Amino acid sequence: ITDGDEVNGIPRTDPLQKEPTLSPTTSPTKAPSQSPTPPPSTSPTLSPSSLPSLQPSIVEEIVRTSGSLSVNSDICGFNEDQLAAFIEAALTSIQDIACVTTSCIAEILSACGNSSARRNRSLSSRGLQNTEAWQVAYEVTETFICRVASCNSEQDTAAASSIVDSITDSLTTSIESGSFVSVLSSNIMSAPSSLDASITTCLVAWGVVDEPTMEVAQPEGTGIYYPDWVGESATCLQDGQQPLHMDLDPSLWLYDSLEGCCDRYFSGWNKNKCMNKRGSGLWYVKDATGKCAVDCEEGNGSICGGLAAPFSDDLFADPKSCCESKLNWLLTEFCEADSLGDNCYCGTGKWYRGDTAGSDVCVRDCDESCGGSTCGGIIEHSHVVLHDSAEACCTSEYEWMETELCATRSTKTPIEKYWPDKTNSKCVNDSETPAEDFSVSLFDTVEACCTAGIPWLSEAACMATTDEDAAAATPRGSGKYYIDWIHERCVMDDGSDGIVAEAWDDLFDDVTACCDSIPWIEREDCVVM
Repeated sequence: ITDGDEVNGIPRTDPLQKEPTLSPTTSPTKAPSQSPTPPPSTSPTLSPSSLPSLQPSIVEEIVRTSGSLSVNSDICGFNEDQLAAFIEAALTSIQDIACVTTSCIAEILSACGNSSARRNRSLSSRGLQNTEAWQVAYEVTETFICRVASCNSEQDTAAASSIVDSITDSLTTSIESGSFVSVLSSNIMSAPSSLDASITTCLVAWGVVDEPTMEVAQPEGTGIYYPDWVGESATCLQDGQQPLHMDLDPSLWLYDSLEGCCDRYFSGWNKNKCMNKRGSGLWYVKDATGKCAVDCEEGNGSICGGLAAPFSDDLFADPKSCCESKLNWLLTEFCEADSLGDNCYCGTGKWYRGDTAGSDVCVRDCDESCGGSTCGGIIEHSHVVLHDSAEACCTSEYEWMETELCATRSTKTPIEKYWPDKTNSKCVNDSETPAEDFSVSLFDTVEACCTAGIPWLSEAACMATTDEDAAAATPRGSGKYYIDWIHERCVMDDGSDGIVAEAWDDLFDDVTACCDSIPWIEREDCVVM
């Protein structure tokens, strides 16, 4: 074959180049190739390989789930050590409930509105709910290695969804069912701290878990959010079903983040609902029950009242605020306890007028089964005036009564004081014979009672008719001298043999002064011995 000859219609330029056989040889050639292999390409290919890389991905995807919670105890009034102990117990509880792998980490971002500089950055970048409405803001982070570098394979999407469901469902269910409180109470009681374990008594918690975010994975949907006016879901959607007029004016209607859309079209308390399809975790009035309930799906806990009405501004950070604003005809403390389902509530312990309780004096706002015999029943309505003390109640509600006596009868406390029995012209020990007339005055001593309460008798005469025990404890008579005008003699007022001066008798310090007042009587006849 010479240069230029054709082989199968193809011109040949190299007479030494042979065509390969149609089947492989069965044994190696006896001589090496007489020409080198073709050199490598000087530029990379412009399209990817049809086969995946055999090396594993080292790209991590971070799933962040933030949330907020509050309890029915004023933890923000704790001192620094007590607050730190509570936060540590809360963090441990969140970690125990939300995390099942070592790659899952819980962190407290804010407590009572305070956060570190690093955590302030996290709060602002994450766009959490209004932290002022909550006592504690937290974040749970779980990291996993993607199957492919873009983290958008089916396996990666499924892994991210599994993490989201596990953390979100665990936290939401535990808060709504009350199991979070059980775990929190256990952690408070088991950890040595400056925190009083009594805080766990009747503890109630509520909260919200925000929509998780992922730093690498592509979100489901179009990634373009619009306000759902048609479906009235009170949130923004990214399903690509926005009306035409929104597509025609995207700068007004369309946003690249859920928070941006919620800020624009569902601001204020509505943002909480917009950001949380399961409910805001805040409080609203449930008209059917006449009390406040948590905005969460009904059946997920005793305080969940179902989802609040869309576009409602009537959402509150806690049941107390809800009661004060929307149910002001109810006593706030009662309304709050009733909304929380607090079986430990025993009233405020304050005092109110006892007419409605069948009492002639003041009674306490409590149930007798838990507050004792001074209770008149739990007050439900705010029109009933409550007082901080029995004395204050008596002064305000029973002006005609002697305050001390009214307070003594209200508290059912015996008192060692005397009251004047004007019918029998004597003073009586109230601890032994309680006065039935609550307008009478009380005196510290029988002498004071006789002087001020039985003025028509001398002190000695009054004391002589006072009950024997009181009289025995108090010396009778003044020890001075008075004139017995019937016998025209001076007599010692010592109470012996029933001899006592009357209230109108003049008393003399000694017998000489007394006898000088009746000079017509001889001295030897002046004194009755």
